[in-house]
Amino acid sequence: MGWSHSYYNTETWETILRLQFGFVDISRRVLLLCVQVSAVSAVVNWGTSPKAFVFRNYNHKPGSLSRYAGGSAFQMWQAVRASSAAPGYFQEFPLQSDIHQDGGIILNNPCALAVHESRLLWPNQPFQCVLSLGTGRYDNAKKGPTTSTSLRAKISNLISSATDTEGVHTLLDELLAPDVYFRFNPMLSVLVSLDESRPQVLDQLQIDTQNYLERNRSKVARFVSILISKLKTFPSASVVFYV
Repeated sequence: MGWSHSYYNTETWETILRLQFGFVDISRRVLLLCVQVSAVSAVVNWGTSPKAFVFRNYNHKPGSLSRYAGGSAFQMWQAVRASSAAPGYFQEFPLQSDIHQDGGIILNNPCALAVHESRLLWPNQPFQCVLSLGTGRYDNAKKGPTTSTSLRAKISNLISSATDTEGVHTLLDELLAPDVYFRFNPMLSVLVSLDESRPQVLDQLQIDTQNYLERNRSKVARFVSILISKLKTFPSASVVFYV
């Protein structure tokens, strides 16, 4: 499974990444960041369906086996290149014997993956705060019901289902305590593509976000209050950040 064509020049993108990140190994960044950071790609040449691959700047303890393949023996630019290879936008990324695409094609909301990895890193520590930030969602139901059964419509629905983020949110919302888990994901008034750059559309995204934050002011305040209290209680709290 894979798409090898791209709308944008992939060689130019790789050149930019090499210039910006050089050849720094991701495992060396842990000393600079003091947090556990990962990027998720999808390997598309392991069997019939894509599999998640986690580029980590940390290693799990011996005996702690993650459900997700991955590692830390990679360079920063490779992690960014692999996890940003969105089908149709950039070419897929061959790395060693694997072919990588944007992890969003199977894990558009990697929060559950982060929870799993965190439990392996700190098996005896309860979660203090889990924050999930969405990129916005657009309600297709506004258009009203459709009777279209075209192949294009079916493929579109299949992609939307595969890249849905709210299913993970619903699950974590049920499993984690309300004073631990928070998700912020603005409702958008326009449907935007990954490479949207029109000023009027970007302005509308800002308006939608501001309106969302205003409507959820009490929730934001509660999150900030809890986060500050947790940091005071656990000053050396560890952090996992997933993209």
